[in-house]
Amino acid sequence: MIKKFLIFVVAFAVLFAVVYGFQEVFINQSSQEIRFSVFDTNVFFGVTSLIICIHFEIFSSIKKLQSQLGFIYLPTLFIKGILFFIIFKSSIFNSETLTITERLHLLIPLLLFLALEVFFITRILKEKQAN
Repeated sequence: MIKKFLIFVVAFAVLFAVVYGFQEVFINQSSQEIRFSVFDTNVFFGVTSLIICIHFEIFSSIKKLQSQLGFIYLPTLFIKGILFFIIFKSSIFNSETLTITERLHLLIPLLLFLALEVFFITRILKEKQAN
């Protein structure tokens, strides 16, 4: 189980470094200003997805919860959305409108971290189905 946790941490850290690196290069090369912290939003997406994967792996080892894993995962998306709103309310949601560039700097990392999260969750589910 420790090996899986390390794989999760390394995968999310590498994805964070790649996404944040590309964003910083793009921001430095373009003349557009981003009115929120790209680093903070990426950390949020990465850490919440990592926590969900780790907890899901732990829950999958509990025999009573194995049949309920899909139902356990569903509310995590809503909880993540609510936490994002609460944490970034003043910096993102108080802006009148977000530019296309700002929207993309939120949407692309969200989708990439979500894709990695879903990849790990489906692997865990397949492993538990095989057993």
